[in-house]
Amino acid sequence: MTRMAFDTRTQNAWKELIEKEAMTRVSWHQTFKPNPNDDEWFKRGFYTQATAKPIVSYDANDSLDELAKKLDIEHNSNALKEMYPVKKEEKDILFDGFSKEEKGRYKYLNLRKQVQPEHKFQYPVSSTMEYGWKLGETGQHFKAPTYARGKIVEESFYRRNGVFE
Repeated sequence: MTRMAFDTRTQNAWKELIEKEAMTRVSWHQTFKPNPNDDEWFKRGFYTQATAKPIVSYDANDSLDELAKKLDIEHNSNALKEMYPVKKEEKDILFDGFSKEEKGRYKYLNLRKQVQPEHKFQYPVSSTMEYGWKLGETGQHFKAPTYARGKIVEESFYRRNGVFE
C-alpha cells in the first residue's frame, strides 16, 4: 500500500491539526478534570439513600394476635426478603450438569433471565427497575407508526454507489 507523498504545505497543515488536537485534549482536561471531593460526595449519597420498602396493608378483620405474628420479623423470614423464593424445579436445574455442557448454572441463569423482574422481586430494588416495573400489564404494544417515514438516514445520508444494492 503506497502512502501519499507530503509536500511542505500539507506537512505543515498536518502538524497544525495534530497540535490543535493536543491543545483540545489539554483544554478539555483542564475543564473537566475530576474533583477530589466527587468521590466523597458519591459515597455519601450512595450509602445514605434509602430503598423503598413495600407498605404492608392489614385487613380490618385481623385480630391483634394475627397482626402481631405478621409483624414478628424475627420468626417471619419472608418479611425482609427482596426476592421471591425460587421454584424447586428451577433450583434442581442448578445442580444438574456443568456449565460447559450448557447445563447446570448456565441453564439456570438463562431461565432466570427470561423471568420478568416483577415475578422475581417483591418490589423494585433499584431506581432503574422502577422505569419498566409492571410495564407488561399495561397492554401497550409498541410498533412503528403507520404513516411515519422510515429509513430516513439510510436513504438520505449514505451514498448509493452500488456496493450494497
